[in-house]
Amino acid sequence: MRAPDRPAGEPTPEETRRLRTSYLRLKSALFDRITGLGAYHVHLDRIEALADGRRLGIIVLELPGLSAVEAAHGWEVVDRLLAGVASCLKALRGRGLPASAVVTLDGVHSNTFPIFLWESVEGGDLDTGALATAADDVGRVMRARLGSAPWAPSPPPVDFSLGYALVCLQPTMRFERLVHQGIREALGMTLRAAERIEQERALELRAILREERLTTMYQPIVDMDRGLIMGYEALTRGPANTHFAVPKALFSCSHTARLSYELDRVCRRRAVQNARGFDPGKKLFLNSLPESLGRPGFLDPALQSVLDEVALHPRNLVLEITERTAIHDFEVFGRELDRLRRQGFLVAIDDVGTGYSSLQTVSEVQADFLKIDMSLIRNIHQSLIKQDLVHSLLQVASRTATKVVAEGIETEEEYRALRTCGVHYGQGFYLAPPGPPFPTQVRGGAGSI
Repeated sequence: MRAPDRPAGEPTPEETRRLRTSYLRLKSALFDRITGLGAYHVHLDRIEALADGRRLGIIVLELPGLSAVEAAHGWEVVDRLLAGVASCLKALRGRGLPASAVVTLDGVHSNTFPIFLWESVEGGDLDTGALATAADDVGRVMRARLGSAPWAPSPPPVDFSLGYALVCLQPTMRFERLVHQGIREALGMTLRAAERIEQERALELRAILREERLTTMYQPIVDMDRGLIMGYEALTRGPANTHFAVPKALFSCSHTARLSYELDRVCRRRAVQNARGFDPGKKLFLNSLPESLGRPGFLDPALQSVLDEVALHPRNLVLEITERTAIHDFEVFGRELDRLRRQGFLVAIDDVGTGYSSLQTVSEVQADFLKIDMSLIRNIHQSLIKQDLVHSLLQVASRTATKVVAEGIETEEEYRALRTCGVHYGQGFYLAPPGPPFPTQVRGGAGSI
């Protein structure tokens, strides 16, 4: 039997499928599933119709430090944060914002929220004063919510910046272009606010360094063959309930403010000062930037005085070369490192397997310890490639009698896989969390030597 003829112009099933596929692709490109908001481009026709020739207000809320939050807490926390901010902004309609306001995103997966309004909260015409008042109300509510909401990681509260612009619509100019210019103008205001926050952070960090208001935690490094602690890594924390309580924020700000060398020096001195009563039979691992180790006078009178005060010697210290900056001249760096070795210091290469800890660093620097970065340790029991990489590092280390430490061990499965690979030393929350001086118990171990 012949199939009935399709009405003229009706799409075939294949054409319908292609149209639906195209629609879903367009929707995924313009609608953000995390916040439930669309990119502002989707709403331009609606906004133009609602504005109806009146002045258009644009408020832009931006979260400039989101990458640091994600690095410190993970993408799941940032997703919850963005969803919470979107929900909070939508809830402001009819209160701090006019009920007709349109809340959008600058783009999918963006951390910038443009809000469009064309009337005051009371329903009157919009002017600069009414727009500034609405922006102030948004800022007041967001400060409170980011400091207390369950979806906001704190302390400290997440930074945000606000800007606004009033756009006068003109029939001779394209509406889309005027909106784009208005958003850029508002973003210029948020940029100035972000720069002000950055300057305030730098001043705050300078005061912290001047007063040495840093706390040191110590995490055991375990001889996994014997279940005993062979040393501790000193981990620096900024003042509690401040922006700098998160280590990544502390070191990121020091880099931006060109205070990395000063922070590195203070961290090292405080770590030694707080090590009073340290067992001289163990090793104290201190993170150190390559530029600090590569400068003459590393063991200055101030550091020597602190070592004398706590009855420690350079031979008790292992200087971890961190991967935050690159080594540019291995010949010069090697000469300074040899001088430190003659004074008794030991050397470790930190974060092996990532960043600047390249094969060249491993081959050029004759380290006493190699510390494998946690990115290679995470779920190593599920990855033959990671296991092969660890085997290769162990083979390289065996030729120079270098000890290998696996960092960031968090599960029993990771621990067992590393033991099978032949790793003798480990560090991580599975074995023992950081603590004040000095944790003595490790999982399955016999405590301190």
